[in-house]
Amino acid sequence: MATPEAQEAAAKERIIKHMNADHQDSVRRYFEHAQGVSAIRARNARMTDISLTEMKFSTGSTETSMAFDPPMKSLREARERLVQLDKDTLVSLSRSDIAVTKYIPPYVHPAHLFNFSSCLLTYIVYSRPAHFRPGSLFFDNLFYKFPGFANFSLTIQPWLMTIMLAIHIYESSLMIRKLGKHGLTAYDGVWWGWLASCFVEGVTSFKRLDGLIAEKKKEKEAKKH
Repeated sequence: MATPEAQEAAAKERIIKHMNADHQDSVRRYFEHAQGVSAIRARNARMTDISLTEMKFSTGSTETSMAFDPPMKSLREARERLVQLDKDTLVSLSRSDIAVTKYIPPYVHPAHLFNFSSCLLTYIVYSRPAHFRPGSLFFDNLFYKFPGFANFSLTIQPWLMTIMLAIHIYESSLMIRKLGKHGLTAYDGVWWGWLASCFVEGVTSFKRLDGLIAEKKKEKEAKKH
């Protein structure tokens, strides 16, 4: 029959293994909150130990701990305590409990694809005023048929690009904040997918992301019942 010490060691091992394998987001948030660092610096955090009084974490280069207040009476309390600590940490970090883990491309929505394609084409065509002058690929193959449009486009090109870039850079800054709230950093490929889409198409990328978040919220609520 296993001794109490052996049972406690086995319980610790199960908790640590479970948290590192299935709740990495929570572990990273614990470390970020306890150490007062950015999400990027906490991205490699792992739980290394847990006791009745505290849990310990490490990124390999930095170690930190988070105390249980009041201390637990038994490791059987760990699940409830960890869930509550995660909720408290989410509030402290102004973070959502909905994690965004995938990117949805614009082609899944015809209207979004149209907007994405239109914006991308505008970026390409209006990127240089030379595109509307004789000798350019665009002018010699298309715009020579519409000289009035070419002259008009040449006139508005710097204004159009300035306004478009200003709007989309601002929208991209909002997207970065939104992605951070849902647990993504620049070290995640999904982060780059959403940011690149936002820079090109703007508002429709937010509509897809909001739809994904709403879907995840419904799934989360359904699991409670």
